[in-house]
Amino acid sequence: MTLLTGTPEGNVIDQDDIYIEGAPYIYYQRQEAGLLHAPDSDGYYWGLSGTSVYPVYSLACYEDVALGEDVTVNAVRCDKSGDKAMIQKRNRLEVSLSLSTLFPLTTTSPILNASTPLSATPFEKMGIGNINNNVYYHVYLPKVYDEDAGDYVSFTIHRAQFVNAWSIAMVSGNKWMIGGINIAGLVDDSKPSGQEFATVIRYDPSAI
Repeated sequence: MTLLTGTPEGNVIDQDDIYIEGAPYIYYQRQEAGLLHAPDSDGYYWGLSGTSVYPVYSLACYEDVALGEDVTVNAVRCDKSGDKAMIQKRNRLEVSLSLSTLFPLTTTSPILNASTPLSATPFEKMGIGNINNNVYYHVYLPKVYDEDAGDYVSFTIHRAQFVNAWSIAMVSGNKWMIGGINIAGLVDDSKPSGQEFATVIRYDPSAI
């Protein structure tokens, strides 16, 4: 018998009372490097593994991290009765953030679309010239939401570029801030159907 609250009958899947606070870690690596799981035993592509040729870069001291998407939506419209359906096309994923540290230049040069830095004690040197549009990255965003149990969720974006115009705010009495950072997660046709843009992994033995 249906409850007075209007609860549906049959199989109902409830959401977990799990709430995530704070930004994920942010890692990136040249796309030429193979993913850590490529694929795993279930056919999913995710995770990073650094090498001497293609190290994994870790960002620190960032703010206002957001993950979203750009989608084109067109209505299937019938003049007689109205919209019958919606046709959607995912164009890209988008990660935006602001960064509080510029150093080392090795970690920020790709974000600024600058040249590969030269590091020789006691200098680090980097040029800013034309943008190389043929460089792509993996981006890995893991977040541990239960440190005691080690439960986490992660996003692996398979083909990304640092896009849009950046700015460095140099405000008196405040920290420098690199703003306007935007990462475009582009389609990767080499990945299986359903993973062309990214793979989301959740590890939580107590709840799954």
